[in-house]
Amino acid sequence: MKSSPLVFLVALLLMNAAFAELPVHFPQVSGKDLNNKPWKAPTEFPGERALVMIAFEEEQQADVDTWTKGLGLSAPSNTLPWIEMPLIDNPGIFMRWFINTGMRGGIPSKEVRSHVWTAYTDKKTFMQTCGLPSEKMVYALVVDRSGKIIAIEAGNYSKIGAAKLLHAVQN
Repeated sequence: MKSSPLVFLVALLLMNAAFAELPVHFPQVSGKDLNNKPWKAPTEFPGERALVMIAFEEEQQADVDTWTKGLGLSAPSNTLPWIEMPLIDNPGIFMRWFINTGMRGGIPSKEVRSHVWTAYTDKKTFMQTCGLPSEKMVYALVVDRSGKIIAIEAGNYSKIGAAKLLHAVQN
C-alpha cells in the first residue's frame, strides 16, 4: 500500500509539533579550556547567566568573531560572562590534543583562551538537547547555571539579536 503525500505531510507536522514541546536545555559537558584548566558546563559558567557561542566547524570562527567583536567581549572593560564553545564529535585523545594545540596556537591571548571551552561530545545529541536545528550556522545562547536556555540567536551578530541576548543575560 502506497502512502499519499498528504499522510506523509501530516505525520511530519505531528513529529515537529511533538519535538517543539520537548523541553530544551543545555546538557552537562566537561573538558579543559585552551589554557588546560578543567571546566564543567553549565554549572561552572562564568556567571549566573552566560553568553555561550556555539560553532561546529573551523570555518565558522569568522561567524563567532562577529559576536565577539560586535559585543566587545575581548575588550579589557568587558564584564559580560561569555564562553566560546566549539562542538566536536569526540575524535579520541590524540586528535583532541592535536585540535586543542592548533586552536591554542591561533589565539595568542591567555585571557581569550580561557573563554574557549571545546566540547568533545556527541554533536547530534547535544544539538537535539539544546534545540539547535543545523550545523550550518553558529548560535549565541544565554544559559543559566542550571542549564536553562533563556535565549537563542542563530547566525552572525546583529544589533537586534545582541539586544535580545544582553537583555536575557542581565534580567
